[in-house]
Amino acid sequence: MRPAFGPIAIAQYDLVLDMICPNCEAPMPDISAFCPACGVSVAETAGAVNSRDRGLGALAYVGLVPAIVLLLIPGLRDNRFVSFHSWHSVLFTIASALVGVVLKLLLMVLAIVPMFGFLLAWLLVGIGCMGIFILWIVLLVKAALGNYYQLPLIGPLAEQLAARADS
Repeated sequence: MRPAFGPIAIAQYDLVLDMICPNCEAPMPDISAFCPACGVSVAETAGAVNSRDRGLGALAYVGLVPAIVLLLIPGLRDNRFVSFHSWHSVLFTIASALVGVVLKLLLMVLAIVPMFGFLLAWLLVGIGCMGIFILWIVLLVKAALGNYYQLPLIGPLAEQLAARADS
């Protein structure tokens, strides 16, 4: 029987020192999230994007013109991060315009319905526009943080177009 109170036997684990800290080059276990020598987060430095690319990726979401300009500059066209976000911005602008057209048609159809049709139409247009605006802010912030955030339908297409431009 095990005692209710008392020392608990802890199993010894053999830690393999497979990882090397990118900051101080100290060996560390491959399960580490932080370097035991200098304390730098290993997850942050693994796929880090430099601040210039993050700024340019966020700039791509400011409008359609900056995204197209970033795609036309030869030095930036080869940068996978900037190219992805530029294509993602162009495709998001096209998708937003299509959603705007659908909302306009919905407004015209529902405005004919008596009583609450006009109110419902404006409510749907407001929710749709707010959704597009919030999604635009999320994409801009994700690019500024250095993330490859993909929207479900246009993200894979932007990835393919960025990969084609990269090769």
